[in-house]
Formats: sequence, C-alpha cells, structure tokens
Amino acid sequence: MNLSKKEKKFEDRFRKKLSTPTPPAWWGVAACTLLTWIAFYLYALPFAPFTLNDTHPLSAVLLALLLGLALRNAIPGAIRLKPGVDVVIKKLLPVGIVLLGTDLDFYDLIRVGFRVLFGAVVLIVAIILLTRYLSRLFNVDPDQGLLLGVGTAICGTSAIVATAPVVESKEKHIVIAITAVNLLGALAMFVFPFAGALLSLPAEVYGEWCGLAIHATPQVIAAGFAHHLDGETAGEIATIVKLTRISLLGPAVFVIGAIYARNRRKKAVFVAPNVNYRQLVPTFVLFFVGMALLRTMGFFPEVTLHMTERFIFGAGDRTLDLAATLGEVGKWVITAAIAGVGLMTEFRTLRMGGVRPFMLGLAASVLIAALGLGYALWR
Repeated sequence: MNLSKKEKKFEDRFRKKLSTPTPPAWWGVAACTLLTWIAFYLYALPFAPFTLNDTHPLSAVLLALLLGLALRNAIPGAIRLKPGVDVVIKKLLPVGIVLLGTDLDFYDLIRVGFRVLFGAVVLIVAIILLTRYLSRLFNVDPDQGLLLGVGTAICGTSAIVATAPVVESKEKHIVIAITAVNLLGALAMFVFPFAGALLSLPAEVYGEWCGLAIHATPQVIAAGFAHHLDGETAGEIATIVKLTRISLLGPAVFVIGAIYARNRRKKAVFVAPNVNYRQLVPTFVLFFVGMALLRTMGFFPEVTLHMTERFIFGAGDRTLDLAATLGEVGKWVITAAIAGVGLMTEFRTLRMGGVRPFMLGLAASVLIAALGLGYALWR
C-alpha cells in the first residue's frame, strides 16, 4: 500500500513511540526517594514558611506531594517513571503503613480516662458520617468524602494513606484529600489561638479542644502551646488528647475496611453465605494493628550501644529506640509513596475535581471545631 509522505512520518513517529524502551523500575524508586529527601530537607529549614515559632506547619508529606506534582507537570516525560512509582505505591506503601503502627500506644487510651476517650470516639464517628453525608450535598465522590472525613477526624495524612488502599481510592482523590486536610490543618493552627483568647478559654478547655479538633499532631502541639495564658498546660493536654485520637486509627481503619469489604461482597455476583472478616480486611491493616499491640506491650526495646574508640564516629553511648526508628522509617516510606502519587497526577486531573472537595473539607473542619469546642466546654 502506498502512503503519502505525511502518513509515513506519522507512522514513523508512532513506531518510534512503540519502540521506546521502558525505563527500569529503579528509576521511579530513585525519583521518589530523591523527592522524599528534598521534602524532609525543606521541612526542617529554620525559616518561614517551613518553621514558625519552632514548629513546622508544612508537613514533609505535603511538600513531597507538591514536589511530585511540580515535576510531573513540568516534565511530561516523568510519566515514564511509572513502573518504579507503582512499586513504591503498591508494594512499599502497605509496608510503611504497617511500620507506622509502632507509633501507636493503646495505653494512651487508658491514661486519658473515659471522658476524653468517649469524646474522641464520638467525634471521629460523627465527622466521618457527616462528611460522608455532606459529600452528596457538595456533589463529591463518596470515597473522596470518606478520605476527607478520616483525615479531618483522626490524624490527617496518616489516616488518609491508611484508609485509601482499604477503600480502593483513586490517586486523584488521595492527592486532593491530603492537600485539603494539610492546608486546613495549618490554617487551624493559627486560628485556634486567636479564638481561644477571644473566648477566654481556660488552658484545660483550650488544650482539650485543640487535641480533639485539629488535624495533624505538629499542628496540635503548635496551637496548644500558643494558649494566651498557660501554654504549657494547654500544650500538654492537647498532645495527650491528640495521641488518643491517633490510637484510634487502627480500630477505625479496621472497621472501615470490614464495612467496605462486606459491601463489595454483597454487590458481587456470587456471594458466599458466611462472611470471613479476616479475608475481607487487607492483611496490612491486621499487621498495622498488630504492630501497635506489640508497641503497647513493650516488645520493641530501647537499646543502648557502648561504642569504643575504634568506632568511626567516635566512642560513647548511643541509644536506639526500635519503635521510634521503625516509625520514622514508616514515615519516610509513606512520604515516598505520596511523592509517587504526585508524580503520576496532572494538574488538569485536579482541576477536574473542582473546588467542591476543598469546600467539603472546610465544612468538615468547621464541624469538628464546633463539636470539639462544645464537648470541651461540657464538663
């Protein structure tokens, strides 16, 4: 068959694209690792906006996500890193979530007493359900609403990345939820001290309010210690209450996973009469809860190493906290996975989501602030 010159050029270009070799997976893994390192470096910079009053309002996860988005949209060829990025997101992210369980201590639930525990449980359930309901009014995908709800109700990014695989969320939903929750949490960190001073809230009430209503732990600590009269008391209470919310992440993800898996099983064409919840809930969720239980029961030792003069970094005692180390590794892995999500997301995809998810996140933030304040005042 005879082809015109224009048709031949088109065919040559098409064949060239088909013959372009796929980069090895380690390229994508290396890109995610590099973005993660840059994100943590920026996170620790000792000047605004990265550091304000000895706190870090911009989380490393948010910075890694933004860096990934910037690279993907500045260099369209970054899409070729997908094989390696898929390894980080699909294979390593569950490992990071499991390791994150070493940061949780169920004894925190016992220390704070029934009142705070009850308030945290009620707020988590209420915000998740209300956000899920409001997603219909805001015309937002229900799964997107769930991610915004758990991120607002429990502990920001960690709750989102732990819940997303369980409900099989789309990458764009994860990006939007993480961005919205982090930005709204940073805003709350500045709004709460002014509101507390305006309402003349006592340190105990203000600290409990911060712990119940602000999204991420660093934001809670920053806002808590910013109380206008007694920052130390308010900050300590806020931190303890926040740790209580974080300790509920494992049970919350387990319940959400079981409910979603059961619903998917009901919608399937062939359904077994009995529901095996161990098979319905992803294995990594069980390991996540298991790691938290091991941490609670003290199975992760704190080891002191006595180094001699022959050690290349000098003699002396060095302490290794195994639980803290594993938790830190988990945070790095999760940050790398979120950098990968950014690498695979185009701005036009986010624009298609519109402003509605951000408005839904704002509504959820206002709701948890109002309910949290009401509960803190109810004594």
